[in-house]
Amino acid sequence: MHNSLVRELVQAGRSTSCLGLTNGKMGIAIALFRYARLSGEAVCEEIAGELLDEVCERLDYSMPVSFGDGLCGIGWGIEYLIRQKYIEGDADLILEEIDRVVIAMIHLRRITKIDLEEGLCGIGKYLIGRIHWGNGVKDTYCSAKLKEYLIYWVDWLDELLLYKEEGIKDVLDLLSELYDWGFYKEKVRSMLKRLISEPQGVNWMINKNICF
Repeated sequence: MHNSLVRELVQAGRSTSCLGLTNGKMGIAIALFRYARLSGEAVCEEIAGELLDEVCERLDYSMPVSFGDGLCGIGWGIEYLIRQKYIEGDADLILEEIDRVVIAMIHLRRITKIDLEEGLCGIGKYLIGRIHWGNGVKDTYCSAKLKEYLIYWVDWLDELLLYKEEGIKDVLDLLSELYDWGFYKEKVRSMLKRLISEPQGVNWMINKNICF
């Protein structure tokens, strides 16, 4: 490895005890897999695989469900690596237990934050990442079930938005993605129209250069 930044990344991945996507081994593993593909440095791919193995071996399903440093981010990362063909595996089998935890959280509705890193948007990001989208794409049983819970997630989010103002940009990013897919379209469209009438929503639209 000739790149000093990559060497620092490897050192950080090996030394950190955090397993998560934002600040831990999962995120560093993804970065190294991507760098290995671009550079052709096989040693980076090997180290990325070692970090991923460590994440899977040490995974504790009682850890926070959050996207930043919890189960949703780790699960999203594994799904990403499989879809981008960095690793092989059946995501529905590998992520079965994380799916169960996420579904249980939707039933319990104990999350009060909205943002992506620690709040409800993290669950939405995970669900969207797990579902098979696109014209002509057949749903697996698991994907169809997660779509059902994504509807429940949208309804839960709509209720939380009556009392919360933080994390609106994260909400708009996810809702616009769902709108593009035509998912739960009338509900999602009504939520978007309501949010973009607020100052944070106006700024988001200007930055994205889009309209609904």
